Amino acid sequence: MALVRGMVFRTYTCDDGSTTFQTLVDADEAAIAARGWGAAVVGGDLLPRGFKERRAHGISPTTGRRGSCRVGSTAADLWTGVASTFTVEGNDNTIDTLDVTSRTGERRRLAH
Repeated sequence: MALVRGMVFRTYTCDDGSTTFQTLVDADEAAIAARGWGAAVVGGDLLPRGFKERRAHGISPTTGRRGSCRVGSTAADLWTGVASTFTVEGNDNTIDTLDVTSRTGERRRLAH
């Protein structure tokens, strides 16, 4: 798998389905359709501080490595369960496929 280097802005769609934020995403991950990242919107609001995006968690059946990835939309195959695996890049620049074990919804820190 050829890897694209760098970061790109992509659109994150909140759980309410209508609120969107712009956030930096690894260019490799942005190219994976199952993760649900939308095209960037010029001038769109950036992801607020204290906001934690939804994540998929998994474990590799071959190496035992645990990992997670951000998911850009509730309609993404990785979030809905259509896709049951995702890939991560290891410290040694190898690609590892992880089986989804759980999903964590978005969290917002409330101002006091």
